[in-house]
Amino acid sequence: MSTARLAAFVSPHGFGHAARTCAVIEALARRQPSLEVDLYTTVPEWFFTESISVPFARFPLACDVGLAQRSALDEDPGATASALERLWPPAPALLAELATQLRRRSTRLVLCDMAALGVAAARHAGLPAALVENFTWSFIYHGYRDEEPRLAGFSAAFDAELATAAWRFRVEPSCGEGAGVAVPPVARQARATREAVRARLGVAPDRPMVLVSMGGIPWSFAADSLAAARTTAPGASPLFVVPGGADVERRDGDLLLLPHHSPIHHPDLVAAADALVGKLGYSTVAEAARAGTRFAYLPRPRFRESPVLAAWLSARLPTVELPPTALADGSWAAPLADLLARGAGQPTLADGAETIAAALAATFE
Repeated sequence: MSTARLAAFVSPHGFGHAARTCAVIEALARRQPSLEVDLYTTVPEWFFTESISVPFARFPLACDVGLAQRSALDEDPGATASALERLWPPAPALLAELATQLRRRSTRLVLCDMAALGVAAARHAGLPAALVENFTWSFIYHGYRDEEPRLAGFSAAFDAELATAAWRFRVEPSCGEGAGVAVPPVARQARATREAVRARLGVAPDRPMVLVSMGGIPWSFAADSLAAARTTAPGASPLFVVPGGADVERRDGDLLLLPHHSPIHHPDLVAAADALVGKLGYSTVAEAARAGTRFAYLPRPRFRESPVLAAWLSARLPTVELPPTALADGSWAAPLADLLARGAGQPTLADGAETIAAALAATFE
């Protein structure tokens, strides 16, 4: 059987775009066992090693900017525009190099999660491109137009390039109006049972487990905030699990800090938790919806995706909006206790990755 080669250009803005890409790759692999993947991204290689089962090669490439951020909850429009000026328009030599490599490696399809550079490279190579998105960068940049006027030009340029993609998939929950086929949420699948994950973490079956996550954006974990919250929370003391909270796994009483590069698959952590506390990012929201996990979220007023995700999630799961300073001052104890007292949500069974894979599978026949 000949190799079916896919090239994927993945935005490094957090891990959400990479997580969606991995879910689609795994769904494609179930239809095409000979699938092999070339990844063009600066997302760390370990993320893909943990998330996909197919052979892959990674080519470090800054294929997208997304948004520069000062912290997990604070965007920097000026730095974003400056970074975009270094990326777009892409140098003709770079496009020629990428097109040559795609053809030389017998690529059949270029999959892009929000990376316009991948669509441009596919066009130069004469290959079809499939775009996966739940918003456009022009939708996001519109929220910063007064603070950083330079973003308007990049919005128009990206919109023009992305319009050339052969397939365009708008995954739920999607933001604003946009072209493309609407598909259900896309999330990586859990691999272990809830019971197995909790046993691995040392969590008793009847003890609440709270996952505190900021996705793939670096953040400074305030242990003092957690101490204030856990001492005032009524009822059984939860175990708080914090991915990205330390360089190596370590436990301090009812606090378990995990590295980003954790041996436990993140969707497994989400499915094993009784509640999730953190930033509203696409992959975290989709994984929580798939598992039916309660969500206490921190708002991001300037990031236009955030209220869309919040409204969509609140219609499906028990949720609570925390004050923006909650993780810094420990004021999330009472809202978290109230959330844990509510019934668990119902899992979302629709799988957008399967829908996308079904549409793209004929490319490899």
